[in-house]
Amino acid sequence: MNRFTRRIGAAGVSLLLAGSLAGCGGDSGGGGAGGASSGPMDATKAGLPKSADDVSGTIDKTKVKKSLVVGVDNPYYLFHHDIDVALAKGYFKEFGIDSVDIKTIEDPLPPLIGGSLDLALYDTDTAIAAAKKSGQGLRFLSVYLGGEANVLGVGKGINTGADLKGKTITGGQFGSRNDAIIRQLLRDNGVEPDRDVKIVSTGGQSNERLQSVIAGTVDGASIQLRHRTVLEKAGGKVLFEETREVPQSGWSANKLLQESPETVTAFLAATLKARQFITDQANKDEVLTIMRDKKFEIPTEYADAYAAENAPDYHVSDGGFKPADMDKFISDQITYKTVPEGTDWRQYTYLLPLWRAQKALGLPLNPALADM
Repeated sequence: MNRFTRRIGAAGVSLLLAGSLAGCGGDSGGGGAGGASSGPMDATKAGLPKSADDVSGTIDKTKVKKSLVVGVDNPYYLFHHDIDVALAKGYFKEFGIDSVDIKTIEDPLPPLIGGSLDLALYDTDTAIAAAKKSGQGLRFLSVYLGGEANVLGVGKGINTGADLKGKTITGGQFGSRNDAIIRQLLRDNGVEPDRDVKIVSTGGQSNERLQSVIAGTVDGASIQLRHRTVLEKAGGKVLFEETREVPQSGWSANKLLQESPETVTAFLAATLKARQFITDQANKDEVLTIMRDKKFEIPTEYADAYAAENAPDYHVSDGGFKPADMDKFISDQITYKTVPEGTDWRQYTYLLPLWRAQKALGLPLNPALADM
């Protein structure tokens, strides 16, 4: 994960669904999930399209909201460039959207539930947990990052697992996913947490953990792919590393999904078209130029991580995911107590806009209808 899991605030205002949204099968042109306004939309019971032929890829621009305000919690350019590239390349206008204003907010879910944001990019598990806890119309829509890099960066003089004996390691806050997966990474490499090493709890995000290793505050920490070169220049190294398929972050919507599902489809189509451009490694220089023109600081060390961070299976090129991966991810998060017990992620996930956006771009439907 790119940040430690945050406690979900009890934010939210009462929403009345603007009538029940049309069932997927009968009118896939712009309808939403079926279900009464008194309960959550459940894509598993909402009359899903019976085949890909029942999903319309035609977007009615007359029904698309022209200006959007979206929330993103991470200031790193990777979490902004789908939107900025779509704006620069004219993809939003192609699908009927004139402007998108990005707000960088530590926790975008309360304003999304309250209605001041149209969409939010945030941790998948936190969004699904908030959807269940709020009882509102919040729905997870598509995956943004579908790869999870579990990386242990260490300081000078540590070259093997044996060198970790007695050393201090952090994965972030105790109880967070980062804490859990760094413990697993150690075990996978023959190092037993709390016996061979001392695990400590720290706040902040991965940038702060990197600086703690460089400063010698801790001997090792969970870091990100982009930190490798920075750490190596400081005399450290990546000791252990693994990348897994985990649908860790993505887009969610609330009121906009109920008031204008066509706009949600248009937004996903434009940003997925940008992502297709971004994940084509031949476009790296143009993408980085666009983002630097937007005043993002991208040092050479971070630019060197472009291929890994924008690989099609990491920055997921079609916004899709494997339901089995989501099953495991949410099950793990229930174990870590960041998602309420008994949460069925399908109940709080609505995929018709994603499928329509994929269809509009000539992409296969992912997840496949049969898998949902």
